[in-house]
Amino acid sequence: MGKGAILGSAALAALSTIRAARTVSTWRMVEPLPDMPAEGGKVSVVIPVRDEESTIDGCLASLRTQRHSDLEIVVVDDASTDRTVEIVQEHVDADPRVRLIRTDGPPPGWAGKVHAMFQGVAETSGDWLLFVDSDTESAPELVGKLLAAAARDEADLITTPGRPTVANSGWWLLLAPTNVLLFESASPDGSRGKAVGIGHCILVRRTAYDKAGGWRALSGERADDVAFATAVRDAGGRTRLVDGTESLTSSGLDSFGAVWRSQRKSIVAGGAMVGGPALGAAVLGAGGLLHIGYGLVPMLLSLRGKGFTRIAGLAAWAAQSAAHRSYMRACHMSTATSVFAPVANATFGVLLLDAAWRSIRGGDLWKGRDIR
Repeated sequence: MGKGAILGSAALAALSTIRAARTVSTWRMVEPLPDMPAEGGKVSVVIPVRDEESTIDGCLASLRTQRHSDLEIVVVDDASTDRTVEIVQEHVDADPRVRLIRTDGPPPGWAGKVHAMFQGVAETSGDWLLFVDSDTESAPELVGKLLAAAARDEADLITTPGRPTVANSGWWLLLAPTNVLLFESASPDGSRGKAVGIGHCILVRRTAYDKAGGWRALSGERADDVAFATAVRDAGGRTRLVDGTESLTSSGLDSFGAVWRSQRKSIVAGGAMVGGPALGAAVLGAGGLLHIGYGLVPMLLSLRGKGFTRIAGLAAWAAQSAAHRSYMRACHMSTATSVFAPVANATFGVLLLDAAWRSIRGGDLWKGRDIR
């Protein structure tokens, strides 16, 4: 057994253990929403939409069942070409709390979703702003429980993911590795790195929104959720990631293909911001190869290694599984798939290579627009 093989396998086991320890400990910081809702002033819900005819009806129907006493709902249409506007108008006609704003798309220098949210805020008057994606559906107590979490944590921004409505392999093959990466650069309470923001659902105090510069300060941002939470944190606000998955579902990631496309979109956009498309593609390509190796090597060492290298491979495999298990448990999904964590890491590497290839070819389209 060569010295290089021993050192390399030991380094892989150590790296996997360190990453797993960080992920597991970080999830222990995330508390569930309080059991009892709270009143905390007027809440203005802003929903950006573009060609969302398959989901917007359920989103609005659930928001209209909210038990919070002072609520307004503003839907901002970003130049939809399907039946989105027609469906929203039905809710406008049925409920005076719902309003529709139409735009012709973002001006130069603005990302479409960011511009839509900026326009929506300008039409609201709430003490709190709640940004939700159109593919979410909310339990009746969601708004009140988000306000209760803000009071409990003395927070200016509360954010939560939504749980899937259909379990699928995209969560443990793609989203679990993404979560490990996220917690290496961001934290649930904004105490290190960036602050965590989940686009599914972000509640922010209006005064904190204004102090951070609002969406105008992030006009061209594609990774808008993390950037927004970080801006609020940097302006002196307190941010918190909470577990609200018992009160919020998201159907936008209900298939492996949907998860792949959504993740690739975000990765291509993020890569372009590294230093331009060419450098971004190079970084994504390198990251893809590293992740493939990070996943495949523990399996090879565990199955074909001998002595110390096999033990190190098994240790790396167990650590990677522990990291993925903590994510799946947090999402209230089966943790049995975490045993295949090395496969997930390798699959995520392939996704990075796909994103790198898309960047080289000129970008990726999302609902007809280049997302870079």
